[in-house]
Amino acid sequence: MVDYKLKLTKITNRNDINSPQYSLIYSHKRRPQLKIGYEIISLLKENNDIILEIDTSLIVQTKSSNKFNYEDFISDIKKMNLQYSYKKSQAQRHDLLSTLFGFKRNEDVHIITVYVPDNVWKDEAFKKIIPDCGIRYYIMKGSDEARKVLDDMNMMTDREKNNYFLYVIYDASDFYQMGISSNYYGYDDIKRILEIS
Repeated sequence: MVDYKLKLTKITNRNDINSPQYSLIYSHKRRPQLKIGYEIISLLKENNDIILEIDTSLIVQTKSSNKFNYEDFISDIKKMNLQYSYKKSQAQRHDLLSTLFGFKRNEDVHIITVYVPDNVWKDEAFKKIIPDCGIRYYIMKGSDEARKVLDDMNMMTDREKNNYFLYVIYDASDFYQMGISSNYYGYDDIKRILEIS
């Protein structure tokens, strides 16, 4: 990873289980941020399967990123015969105008969770459909039956997810930053895997 600029920081003032243990800031002058994020996650996941979770309420996009369309993404993963789960709910929107004028606006929230076997992760066709809007990644310990894992995840608490998966990573690629949590790998392990000196 010597051609990337990486800075790993241990977060010492974590509020709760949802806060990451580590912050990773990355950059490269000639490579798109999504490609760098993909390569970092590939190093951390090694040959294990991975689960992607896109929650539209957590999407962070800049003007330069592609607008995420959940229907197009679901269509793409169906074409690849990937197992996934989809949930739709309503959430109250908290923007400046709603707060100032006391409006209560609801918006649809879409959560798409996709099980991605290691061989699909490494496929160029899959790399092209990875959104650049902020994704939570769950790295498996090896592989398992996709439908069972997705169904089990719906019943897991955040603490149980942290125990079940090797890593839980949130990649905000538009901001060149990842939040990383792991009950199995510490600060020095992650630095070694990513070759950070």
